[in-house]
Amino acid sequence: MKKYISLLSHALTLTGLAFAMLTIMAAFEGRFDAAARFSLLVLLIDRLDGTLARRLAVRKHFPSISGESLDMITDLVGLTLAPMILFWRAGLFLDGFGAVLACASGMAASYKYSRKETFLSSGYSIGAPPIFFSIFLFYFLKLPPVYPTAYTIFLIALILSPVKYPITSLVTTHWKPGYKSVTNYLTIIFFIPVFIYLQTAPAVIYWIMLLAIIVQLTIYPFLLSFKIIKPVFDRNS
Repeated sequence: MKKYISLLSHALTLTGLAFAMLTIMAAFEGRFDAAARFSLLVLLIDRLDGTLARRLAVRKHFPSISGESLDMITDLVGLTLAPMILFWRAGLFLDGFGAVLACASGMAASYKYSRKETFLSSGYSIGAPPIFFSIFLFYFLKLPPVYPTAYTIFLIALILSPVKYPITSLVTTHWKPGYKSVTNYLTIIFFIPVFIYLQTAPAVIYWIMLLAIIVQLTIYPFLLSFKIIKPVFDRNS
């Protein structure tokens, strides 16, 4: 019985994929608040399913099922393609940039995910993680289109760059104490008010999240290069 209970983690991951599809459908129907909430549920599941899989030892019980492949598919669709389609349809970007950025983000994320195993074995990532979900912060803050457009272009450039990044919660959802899981903790702390209020939630929530992400995108590579942060990744933690 315990063996089959472990399948709950895969079922949870697939539920995230279903929410991603609902995000896309709602975005094309112009129901942007609904799309945002479906997308946030994808993020919540992404923060939980990996931990659940390790707790239930799903790899041991069902070695023929590749949880890593399933997770990457869901991440690509749920954390990049679905939200980017929402941002495009909602007019978040400058005129003429939305469709191009949505396509470019999918290509950049696919390229990055194809190299994931190499990064995990080396303990660091070449190029920034494909955290296109972070563009939601501009959506919630209702900033002028020039800012999310510039940020997205900057993020794509960082993803394709040769800059080394430490493996933190921006790359993996393995929960650890301290700085490595800072975005995980912030996500869980702020999830309920964000999910309920969306763009009417206190702006300070989104500024804190945006600052944390910008620090990890711009400062962490220097901390890694100066060996203040060590290149390491423990799959069992």
